Amino acid sequence: MSWLVLAPVCVWLLFGIGQPLRNRLGAVATILALEGATIFLATTAPHPAPPPVAAVMPPRPVPSPTDVSCPVRLPHPDEVRLSRTHVTILWPAVVGECDTAAVVLGEKGNRLKVWVHEGALVGNHQASVVPVNIDGSTAFVDVARKLARHHWVAVDGRSGKRIPTITHG
Repeated sequence: MSWLVLAPVCVWLLFGIGQPLRNRLGAVATILALEGATIFLATTAPHPAPPPVAAVMPPRPVPSPTDVSCPVRLPHPDEVRLSRTHVTILWPAVVGECDTAAVVLGEKGNRLKVWVHEGALVGNHQASVVPVNIDGSTAFVDVARKLARHHWVAVDGRSGKRIPTITHG
């Protein structure tokens, strides 16, 4: 608070026209005293604890799909639908389709590599386990994922073949 009052007065005394030398020296001494007190208080005063920050957890491996009685299947996607916030992956449904699937999406350049795995997942994978939906003879999963805006080319992660892609928005 003292800086707010004394600093403008010191500037007026220091640079004001017609101020005697005594006033100018007093202004300099006051500014030096204010600066010294500020440095002293900053080094000796207890520092407040930093405000709490929400914990940011790194993505951890997700468990295998829940239905372990489901046979292991590696569906090959027939189509990928992209929007700004979701990736929908479609493939032909089979009898005994699993309730969930593990999905891994990998971005490299303008390629979006897609891996889909049904059944027990062995190993430590950074996969999203999502429910499998059935619509007639088509099975699909919907993965929440924000993608940058440019022309994506969906590719099967196992075979490297392009997957027909439809972009929405």
